[in-house]
Amino acid sequence: MKAFVRRHGLQALIFVAQVALLSLAAHAQSGTAAWLAVLLLAVLSLAGWLQALSVLRHISDTPLSRIASAAQGYVALHGRGKTLAGLPLLSPYNGLPVLWYRLKIEERNSDNDWHECSDETSDACLLLDDGSGHCVIDPAGAEVHCTRREHQTRDRLRYTHWCILEHEQLFALGDFRTRSSEHLAQTEREAVKQILSDWKQDPAALRRRFDLDRNGEISPEEWELARAQAQREARQARIEADQAASLHLLACPADGRPFILSAVSSGRLKLPQRAWCALHIALFLCCCLGCAQLLQHGTLAF
Repeated sequence: MKAFVRRHGLQALIFVAQVALLSLAAHAQSGTAAWLAVLLLAVLSLAGWLQALSVLRHISDTPLSRIASAAQGYVALHGRGKTLAGLPLLSPYNGLPVLWYRLKIEERNSDNDWHECSDETSDACLLLDDGSGHCVIDPAGAEVHCTRREHQTRDRLRYTHWCILEHEQLFALGDFRTRSSEHLAQTEREAVKQILSDWKQDPAALRRRFDLDRNGEISPEEWELARAQAQREARQARIEADQAASLHLLACPADGRPFILSAVSSGRLKLPQRAWCALHIALFLCCCLGCAQLLQHGTLAF
């Protein structure tokens, strides 16, 4: 049950509550208790349907963005996973480098049942590369889906290991922010002055470049051309410096929208949400039938 709840999150908790309410309604000794259980089940089914539908629509309706041109805010990205510069993240399960891991350890007791000893999840950041740029992903708070899962039993301990490896194709949905250096060493005006000062150090090269009438002197008009060119070069250098200093980050949205990191395609991610939607609608229709039965007979018959 714990594994089911962890895998499906809020939807699993809603389903557990629905099962409890369904059982309560079926075994209610009075019409009042049955009415209360059915109405609560109806409300919970609607809430579960809305939550599953919200996740489904965010996955379906958020278009894929390129990192280099992504708008600030909620975006979907797709690319290859990479490690950050520095030491790689090593999984405690086998000591091999990974981008993300989860390791659950269970111990067998005297009754031959397994109980959980620890459940560790990595929180190290990773990179996503889509060919246009790199984005740092902070997995804290993310709903992570991976395709790699291993089991191993050693003596009285059972290990279950999930991981994402470098170069796997990843789908990510979350809050995208670009953090740039606020203060570069030079303003654009200072850069223009520096460029012109450097050009003046080599008068011959300056004349070859801007003495258009070839009279051996730089006229005021030709000097304005040189200044305009210096401004263009300073502006381009500023743009390149801004890009080099930029850090793209994808993290958990503050407004509660889904934050997903997945080695599973977005198409496969939609399948469980569609199943949850269908289940909740079916339970809601059962509630409607139950209400009709209560109105007609005063009791529920299953």
